[in-house]
Amino acid sequence: MNYSSLLARFRSHWFGSGSQNRTSARTQRVGEGDSTTPSTLPSRSRDETNKTSLVYIINALHTGGAEVGMCRLLNGLSEDKYEITVVTLIGYEEAFVRQRIPEATILDCKQIRSLDDISRLVSTIANANVIIGSLYHSVLVARLAGIVNRQATVATWQHNERFKTPLRKRIVGTTSLLSDVALADSEPVAEMLCEELDLPSETVKTLPIAGISLSEFQARTHHNSDDIVVGSVGVLSGQKNYATLLTVADELAGEDITFQIAGDGPKRSELERQIESLGIDNVELLGRVDDLPEFLQSIDVYVQPSHYEGLCITVVEAMAAGLPVVASAVGGINYTVTERKNGFLHDPTDIAGFCDSIRELAEDPSKRERFGKRGRNIVENRYTQDVFVERFERAIHEGVV
Repeated sequence: MNYSSLLARFRSHWFGSGSQNRTSARTQRVGEGDSTTPSTLPSRSRDETNKTSLVYIINALHTGGAEVGMCRLLNGLSEDKYEITVVTLIGYEEAFVRQRIPEATILDCKQIRSLDDISRLVSTIANANVIIGSLYHSVLVARLAGIVNRQATVATWQHNERFKTPLRKRIVGTTSLLSDVALADSEPVAEMLCEELDLPSETVKTLPIAGISLSEFQARTHHNSDDIVVGSVGVLSGQKNYATLLTVADELAGEDITFQIAGDGPKRSELERQIESLGIDNVELLGRVDDLPEFLQSIDVYVQPSHYEGLCITVVEAMAAGLPVVASAVGGINYTVTERKNGFLHDPTDIAGFCDSIRELAEDPSKRERFGKRGRNIVENRYTQDVFVERFERAIHEGVV
C-alpha cells in the first residue's frame, strides 16, 4: 500500500469524511492548582460558532522569548473570535502558566498515556482552522499536522538567522512548503528565509514577536548617581556571550559601575569560575528573576552582548522600561537600536567599545534619559501588543488569499 493510501485511511479513521463529522475535541485545562484537570469541550467548526479554532504548538512553556511572545499574542486575541489550544511537546512550568496564561487550554504531549489521550490530541488538530508552530521541533510537528488537516492554515515561526546544525537547516528548508505562512521575527530572519531557503517572498511575513504592554513597564527616570548599575537578562549560554561581558566588567572595575546578570543556564558554572579566577567583584549573577519590570527599574543601562539574535525581546523590554541600550550589532537588534539615538551598537568582541559606551552613559544622566525616552517611543509605535495582534491577523489572512 502506498503513502497516499495509508494517509487516506488514517484521515478517514480519525477525521471522517469532512469537518462536520470530526470527533469532539477533549482537552486539558491548566487551572490555578498544581495539576491538570481533564475537561470536555464540544467539537466546533468556524461556521457553527463564528470562532476560529487556533492550535499553537510549542516545545515547552517556560521563561523564554518565544514562549513569552506567544503568551502576549494569545492574550491579545479576542475571545469572541478565537478558540485557542496550546499544545506542548515536552511539558510546561506550572508557575509560568499561572502567571502568563492562567486560563489557557493546554494539551501536554508528555502526559499522553493512552489511546484516548492520542484521540484527544488528534481531534484537536482535526478541528483546527489555524495551526501555529514555534521552535524547531514544534515547527515540524505543525507542518505534519497540516498534512492530515489540509483545511487548516499552517503558519510556522523562524526566530533566528542561525540553525543549531546544518541538518536542521536542510530539514526546515525541505519542509518549508508545508507551511502556508512563514513568520520571521525580525528583518534579518526574513531575508535569510528568502535568500538562503528560497522561500517565496509573498509567504514570508516579518512579525516581531514582542507584544509589549507598556502599562507593565514603568519608564525609568534617570538622575545623577554615584553607583551606576548595568544589567542584562538572558539564558547563560554561549549565544549570549556573557564571558565577554565579564571581561568588560573587569575592565571597568573601580569606576563605580556594577553589573547584574539575570538568568540561568548551562554556562553558569563556567562564568562563576571566570569571576573567581579574575577576581571580579563588581558582577552579580542573580539567577532567574520573577519580576522583570521590577529588575529593569533597578538598573541604569541595559547591555546585550550576544553573538547572534533574532528579535531579542529583552532589548525591546529594556527600551519599554526607558533604558538606554548597549548591544551587539546583530540580528534584529540592528533594527530596534539606532546608534546614538537610543543606544550604542558594537561587534560582539569589541570589549573596548562596550566599555566606552557604558562609561559614556554612566557619566551622563541626561543622555540616559534621552535615549530611554526615544527607546520607549519606538516600542509604543512598533512593538506593542495591539500592533502584534493586528500584524499577526493580517499575516495569517494574507498567507491564504
